[in-house]
Amino acid sequence: MRSLNGKGQNALAWVFGILGVLALMFIISKHYKNAISLEDTYINILEKREVLSQIRINLLKSVEMEKDAVMALTDEESQKFADQSSAASSEVDVNLKQLHILIDKAPLQDERKFIGEFDSCWTEFRKLDQTILELAVQNTNLKAASLSVEQGSEAIGRFEHALEEVGKFASGTPDEGGIEKSVCRAITAGLKIYNLHSPHIAEASDEKMDLIEAQMKAEEGEVSRSLDELSRYNVEGGKEPLVQAITAFTDFMAVTEKVIKLSRQNSNIKSLELSLGRKRKITAQCDEVLASFQEAVQSRNFKATR
Repeated sequence: MRSLNGKGQNALAWVFGILGVLALMFIISKHYKNAISLEDTYINILEKREVLSQIRINLLKSVEMEKDAVMALTDEESQKFADQSSAASSEVDVNLKQLHILIDKAPLQDERKFIGEFDSCWTEFRKLDQTILELAVQNTNLKAASLSVEQGSEAIGRFEHALEEVGKFASGTPDEGGIEKSVCRAITAGLKIYNLHSPHIAEASDEKMDLIEAQMKAEEGEVSRSLDELSRYNVEGGKEPLVQAITAFTDFMAVTEKVIKLSRQNSNIKSLELSLGRKRKITAQCDEVLASFQEAVQSRNFKATR
């Protein structure tokens, strides 16, 4: 076999040189792509950490504002806190969309499992939150209490004063004893109805509210019988205060009916029970999933930077 001349050797060397350059370029390109991929993954992990942190912050803010809405003493305060709670929950919705996008770009081990668990938990959280906030802003128990203390107290006060005036006109008359007994029975029964407002407003059970209302009805009957007895007496000057007493009691029972209607809705009691019961459990569940998710992402971040 003939040896290559100088020109052939140069050509061969040139070919090998080109191949070497191409091989080097391939290695550099592959390394560069791997470096970019590693950098993208690292950035992705950092973004996931930030989004998870924001989800947790907004979730806890939503919970705190919801509790404030439930405990607020006025419609204005309840609505203000309810709006703030809803706004924080909406931020969680935005954060969740961002997290889904980041996971779709670079899904790491168990991330789809974590996001699926949180999505389910968050869906239940949102439904329950909506129910609680709708109840909280109604404030029916607070409104019933306010109505009782203000209008109820005023009406029963007029009733009591008017009957006391009837008793004064009867003083010294032959019917004084009978009138005093009827006045006393009417006032006592009326005050019993008024005193039953508070336990009715505070009661959560429909069955127990039924019993309280039955007591009210019985006392209302006692007042009616006593007023009928008083109307049969012919005491000079006593007719006008008796009419005033009847009018006052009619007003009082109209207020009582409104108190019962508001109390029956039990919006404050129901929202408080849900907030301290089911809502507390679902919040703990959501936060536990987030904590596990954050821990997993945090550990991957340290691996990527070693």
